[in-house]
Amino acid sequence: MTRKLVCLLILIITSFSSYSQETDAFEKLLSDIPDIKFKRLDNINNFPTYFLSVKQLVNHKDTTQGYFQQRVRLVHRGFDKNMIINTNGYGLARRPSELFDLLESNYIDVEHRYFGPSTPDPKNWDFLTIQQVADDYHHIKNLLSQIYKNKWISTGISKGGETATYYKHFYPNDVAVCVPYVAPFPNNLIDKRLYNFLDTMGSEACREQIFAFQQNVLKNKKAITSLLKFYLLGKGEAVELIGGPEAALEIFALEYPFTFWQAGKGCANIPPADADIETLLFHLLEGEDLLYLVDNTTTTLAAHYYQHATQLGYYGYRTEPFGDLIEHWDGEISACFFPEGKLTYDRSTFDNMMMWLQGEAENIVFLYGAIDTWTAAQADIGMNTKVKKYIFPKKDHGSARLNKIDPVQKDEILTWIKKRL
Repeated sequence: MTRKLVCLLILIITSFSSYSQETDAFEKLLSDIPDIKFKRLDNINNFPTYFLSVKQLVNHKDTTQGYFQQRVRLVHRGFDKNMIINTNGYGLARRPSELFDLLESNYIDVEHRYFGPSTPDPKNWDFLTIQQVADDYHHIKNLLSQIYKNKWISTGISKGGETATYYKHFYPNDVAVCVPYVAPFPNNLIDKRLYNFLDTMGSEACREQIFAFQQNVLKNKKAITSLLKFYLLGKGEAVELIGGPEAALEIFALEYPFTFWQAGKGCANIPPADADIETLLFHLLEGEDLLYLVDNTTTTLAAHYYQHATQLGYYGYRTEPFGDLIEHWDGEISACFFPEGKLTYDRSTFDNMMMWLQGEAENIVFLYGAIDTWTAAQADIGMNTKVKKYIFPKKDHGSARLNKIDPVQKDEILTWIKKRL
């Protein structure tokens, strides 16, 4: 064995031993923190990864309401690294945020309260408020700051970005910088700014194609509904919570332009006027973008609908342009389909946050896609120069990411973030 090979083996063994010692030290520290239980998972990008179960108060203002366990995924890169907290708007994300590698940080991914196993029992909706959500993150931050002493960064996508912003609002000193992606901030239960977006986005010819397709679906509603029933049967799904297959098909048609732009679809793919009913239905359901409206998903997303119907606001549909083609719905419909009854919307939390965003807020950078429908409800930062906002050309809800934009602009944004760490 050559001397060079021996040296290499010694280096590998030494590195592995050091890595193993740090992992053991980390797990010892983690086991000493009250309110946390953990389980080792397969590594992510060769870094130790864990499921944490964090004991949370159901009501952070009243201990008598009991506790629930909140799921957190943690990736440990090193004690000397910063920490990213991904504040999901729903369940756990499938993969870490792009910031995990771009900032070479530790990473935690937090499941939103009232989603998946992170749901109190009994499920009292009164404690699903954006303040209680921020309190959850604050508790996790306080616990893990016993291990991670460096700067913290909050981020999230869509509702997760919205949640990250509210967390920064309620606890401005918890994180050094906040990076919300495509975060919508509807200004009412039906945010009418989205109508203007849909009336002006793209070319007039494309908008006419979209409207003609919607009309075509509705004019062939009876025949398409028969096909939809078989489609849903094959999927093992139902749409009774929104009135049955024909009422659901009307909602699908009304939702179409919102989803079209959110997903960055192309006008060239819209079926022509003489398309058969199979083509119309399969295009409408292409990518299964509208299947979030089926009963199983509507029930799973009940917490999402509850929050938007009570505090966060949402969007709606106009039935008037379609006249008698819409038979199951009247006037202006909220797209917020909470499956357990009617709720009352209160925009005071939104108003307080927006006032803060335009005045005292700092170290937040909002990232949006220019063709994403939700950008119509973008954060209004006013004249606040301590907060930044970028709207990326030709990017939609899924592509407005730093790794998918102009490299010069990407470096500019990352430099701005790193200066605050």
